[in-house]
Amino acid sequence: MNAGVAEEDVKKIFRLGKLGDRPEPCPILVQLNNRVAKNLIMESAYKLGSMEQKFKSVIIAHDMTKLERSQCKEFVQEAKERTQNDSGDFIYRVRGQPGHMGIVRIPKNR
Repeated sequence: MNAGVAEEDVKKIFRLGKLGDRPEPCPILVQLNNRVAKNLIMESAYKLGSMEQKFKSVIIAHDMTKLERSQCKEFVQEAKERTQNDSGDFIYRVRGQPGHMGIVRIPKNR
């Protein structure tokens, strides 16, 4: 992806679950040495869509606890409701790091 992350920035890589447990591929957790490397990767995740076919199905996501996932779902639901109820030229999206997420208002004509 040319995200600016060196091999030395990767602390540990391991598979979550056994290889034959699921019909779909098992997720892989990549542990990085610092938050800067993680941010570079997350900012470059959109590039996967324009890469080879085998990389187009790859999904990159934050590693969140169950509580953070439920909070994120609540924020997403609230953002959808706000977008439907707002008669203006704005849409609402969830932004931020896990544990520090919030709803932001974005102009539609951006």
